[in-house]
Amino acid sequence: MIILKHLKVGDVSYVSHKDTLKVLQRGLIRAKVDVRYSQGYVPHMLTYTTTPVPLGVQSYAEYFAVECSGIDKDELLCRFNDSMPYGMRAVASYCKDKNPNLAALVVASDYTASCGATLSKEIENIAGRDTYVISTFRKGEVVEKDIAKLVHYIKIDGNQIYMRLATGNENLRADSLISHINEQFGCNIKVNDIIRTAQLINCGGVMSDAEVILR
Repeated sequence: MIILKHLKVGDVSYVSHKDTLKVLQRGLIRAKVDVRYSQGYVPHMLTYTTTPVPLGVQSYAEYFAVECSGIDKDELLCRFNDSMPYGMRAVASYCKDKNPNLAALVVASDYTASCGATLSKEIENIAGRDTYVISTFRKGEVVEKDIAKLVHYIKIDGNQIYMRLATGNENLRADSLISHINEQFGCNIKVNDIIRTAQLINCGGVMSDAEVILR
């Protein structure tokens, strides 16, 4: 099992998760990688991804696990990048005996976003509350969601915002929170200004970069 850490930046950030998976898998075909397939009625590539970022949000830390043979992690990294668009190139590769199932282990993500003007420090007060309800869209409908337990922290530094948000079964979309911040604090942060910088797992009560279990 080889796991690739790859980008999703620039125009590629507007490609849906379903189509992103197709691009990744077609890249493996172009790279002539011997990928294993399922044995069911409709065989499919044995590849795995983590929780996707919302459409338009960029990322420096996406993971793509591949069950393959006849190739080592360094060669796969090289051949994969030769077959992929620049905005989806891999930046690291890791080899594990079996699938680490990052999709189940990742519990939070770090994000950063920038604005054309200095941001209010009051935005930081969203974190650390017992309850904090925002309006979000779900399946085309507006729903109220209490995000208090889903926001680990928010830090403001000039025109930059840093956030750690829940990911996985308990999930808070970064674009939903930024939309709320824009409305409540008069900001103009665009979806494409949001970047996921890390995916995190809980190691004995300490949040650690997902790469700690891949090295």
